[in-house]
Amino acid sequence: MDKYDYIESIISFLRGITGINYQLQIKEILAVYYRSLGKTYEMPDYYGGDQKNDGWVVEDSIFYQIYAPTRLKNTLRQEIHEKFVDDLTGLLKHICDEKKWNGEIKQFVFIVNTFDGNLPHDSERFFETEVKRLQKKYNISFLYKVVNTDYIRQVLQGITKIEVLEQISASLRIRSMIDYNAITETMMMDLIMGISGNLNNKIMIGKSAVKEYTRISPVKKIDINQLEDKREEIENIISKLDVVENAVTNINQDILCENKFERVKDFIVERYIIFSREVQGVDLYEKLVDDVLTYSNDRWNLSVAIKFLIVYIFDKCDIFEKE
Repeated sequence: MDKYDYIESIISFLRGITGINYQLQIKEILAVYYRSLGKTYEMPDYYGGDQKNDGWVVEDSIFYQIYAPTRLKNTLRQEIHEKFVDDLTGLLKHICDEKKWNGEIKQFVFIVNTFDGNLPHDSERFFETEVKRLQKKYNISFLYKVVNTDYIRQVLQGITKIEVLEQISASLRIRSMIDYNAITETMMMDLIMGISGNLNNKIMIGKSAVKEYTRISPVKKIDINQLEDKREEIENIISKLDVVENAVTNINQDILCENKFERVKDFIVERYIIFSREVQGVDLYEKLVDDVLTYSNDRWNLSVAIKFLIVYIFDKCDIFEKE
């Protein structure tokens, strides 16, 4: 497994939990992360009263506060505003008036669990206004962030040693739950979306961003595999496979996972082997396309891109008989 597997599994896990459990798991992640940097991340016991401090980095005076509603409501935006002001006001009182937590703050990070959604808009610059008001009141200056789970993704992506991600997964008790195939399916949809975008560009501007595709499979491969009824479709797709080549090049540049396409290809080859035991020819081709379509919520718009992916693997001679 690589960084991509661990990161996606950790983020998926976080998006499935709420309330105090979300807060506790965020603390576990940050504790391991900062320890890997040689820094001290302290987590006050919330049962004894955390004094508006859900966790802080001692050496950097970075304070975290985590807001994790059990469900999203129409009043979420207002609730985030109220929680932000209440927590930051209380924290600054403890730090500035009572000289707790070393009496210093350099950054305040407010994490909101928005499940798989985005943060509400802040077109009125509410947070900036409140921070400036409190900075003036206490005659101090500090940075602040209002973020959601995407912040944790950025933290994880910044980790260079996979052993640290393994430690985080173990601390969350999800290491044994990582599903290699589920991650491959996510990669597959990334690739299909890339192919779809390249197809749209090719239609709009009439060319692709890479050199013309060189065919590999012999023409007779279509006859050998009883695909005569799909000949026109397959030949037409092969003539435009540069759009797939471009998408493959892009997806393989992901520094988190250098073998994305190989894993997608292996996944589809595995499905082909299973289906080839039951059907052949056009039925096999269509069954494979339909199966890949099940991983998409947009069957109508992505069906062509999926056919391009299948034919690309067909032309590379990884599926269907060559002789």
